[in-house]
Amino acid sequence: MLLVGNREEDFFLIRDMLERNRCLIAAELEHARSLEEARELLLHRPYGLVLFEHDAGAAEAVRLVTDFLHEGRTVPFILLTEDADEKTVAEIIGSGMWNCLAKSRLDGATLVRTIHHTVALHSLQIEQQSAEESLRKLSRAVEQSADAVMITDHHGAIEYVNPAFEAMTGYGRDEARSQTPRILKSGEQSPEIYEEMWRTILAGNAFRAILVNRKKNGELYYVEESICPVRDGAGQITHFISNGRDLTERLRLEAQLLQAQKMDAIGRLAGGVAHDFNNLLTIITSYSELALDSVPQNSPLEAKIQEIRQAARRQQN
Repeated sequence: MLLVGNREEDFFLIRDMLERNRCLIAAELEHARSLEEARELLLHRPYGLVLFEHDAGAAEAVRLVTDFLHEGRTVPFILLTEDADEKTVAEIIGSGMWNCLAKSRLDGATLVRTIHHTVALHSLQIEQQSAEESLRKLSRAVEQSADAVMITDHHGAIEYVNPAFEAMTGYGRDEARSQTPRILKSGEQSPEIYEEMWRTILAGNAFRAILVNRKKNGELYYVEESICPVRDGAGQITHFISNGRDLTERLRLEAQLLQAQKMDAIGRLAGGVAHDFNNLLTIITSYSELALDSVPQNSPLEAKIQEIRQAARRQQN
């Protein structure tokens, strides 16, 4: 903890109050006799709390606190004052001071209670800021996701869709809101799939499947759908969140690849058959020539063997 003030006796008085009330931070109390010294200390050391005396320079103290807030520092400040008017106190507290304590009411119990109260409020604000930042990050992630995100209430009415959903389906956010996912129904799937989906998610489980949906313009598309229930603090299902990845182009390319593989296999088969057939014709031609050497010339049998040989050669060519 840091005390900012130019009077040495105030430092020892406050430290004595803290020690008498058995405040653990009494031994960690440090003293800055000017705002310049306070600024240096705050820049290089972490403090859990800063006490400002009003006569240390109200306007300068306000600027110091404001500068630290702009830099993202979240040190809690307490103003110790006596003669400041309400407007000045409001300005000082508005700049980022967490609390204000009159010197005439300054005693050990009041000081320790104010310190504990201020630190507790500061911790709550840090938690709130952290939660808000997490929500902002989550919101940006959902808004910028390449997958379509849709949130419905417990009955299936659409409450939110992200830009990827709009691009994938052709339905704008205002068009989709209050509708149900039935606007995407293509009629290409059996009712059993949707019955299974509702049984699964109402039971509190995640449903995953590849569905054929229909865009606003009537075009069909394939989507890898994942639907999960969202529960409240009591464990009751309040919403459902759907995450969809467009598989249309991927499935089209896979179908083209499969067709190319089929044609390649047919080509190899035809080539093998042709090769085997050519081998058979070679055998027929060879044996025909051998047979011609064994029959009388100009005989009817020779003429028939000649026809066999010529037919085999024609097929080879």
